[in-house]
Amino acid sequence: MKNLKKSILLMLAAIGFASCSSDDNGNSYTYVPTSQSFRALFDNALESRTQTATFDAETTLNYVSDNGVLLTIYGNCLRKNGNPVTGNVELEYVEIFDRASMLVTNKPTMGVENGETKLLTSGGEFYINVTQDGVQLTLDCGMMLSAPTSLTGGTDNAMLPFAGTIDQDGDLIWEQTVTVEFWIGQGQGLGSDLYNVFFSSFGWFNYDRFVNYSGPRTEISTLVPQGYGNGNSAVFMTTNDFPNSLGTTYGEFPVGMEVNFVFVTEENGLFRYAIKPVQALVPNHQVTFSLSETTLGTEAQLIAAINAL
Repeated sequence: MKNLKKSILLMLAAIGFASCSSDDNGNSYTYVPTSQSFRALFDNALESRTQTATFDAETTLNYVSDNGVLLTIYGNCLRKNGNPVTGNVELEYVEIFDRASMLVTNKPTMGVENGETKLLTSGGEFYINVTQDGVQLTLDCGMMLSAPTSLTGGTDNAMLPFAGTIDQDGDLIWEQTVTVEFWIGQGQGLGSDLYNVFFSSFGWFNYDRFVNYSGPRTEISTLVPQGYGNGNSAVFMTTNDFPNSLGTTYGEFPVGMEVNFVFVTEENGLFRYAIKPVQALVPNHQVTFSLSETTLGTEAQLIAAINAL
């Protein structure tokens, strides 16, 4: 909350020197997005990454994803309003492995540890849900998810299971969960280099670990143009050392960590964005964006820009 209040104050302070109507070169910007139009970009990107399948609730589903992840939902395990489910049901499944996809879907890797928000690096973000005729189902036993570690650069033995929660602003936050069975190694006949989890609730799940740096940490203050920062834009952060990680500027971060800052907003159904090249974080780090630095582009163009970092 302290970080959020600090950022809001600086956004207000930015009104004095940054205008949404023109930039330093005289270019005019008359379009100011709404929070709804901005969020729609994220929603569209997430929808395009949602895989679906229909299966019989009384039989075991072994679903192999586009990237070779195996999801098993066991037969006769689903419940509707507490009762066993019969007939066909609908699966929704999302998998995200790279920071560009994390950014365009607004699914950063920020986790809570001892009340502090810190950066995570991911072995894969997943959304799993099953419904029948639009009614949310639950699990009476469990399901299993096995993801090849090669999808995120190889086995990291420090990985742990995290559950994700969407807050009232539509943002995702991760917390380590101990209510699942998690192991690294063999699973479901796919080989030995797998992150495996057996769990019993639908929603967001992540194989993760906190980014560990010794030494002091700092908060980050962001200054954005007038008219922005009230739910119609966001500032993300990528790191050179962790390509499967995407941060926000809310939290505490290691002094000296090399990062890129990315400002994103919406304009007429496209992304307007700016990337601040690599910077080493300093105490009380501050980053400023103006509209003259931004580029208007498609989702694919923004992804290419992030992948080039």
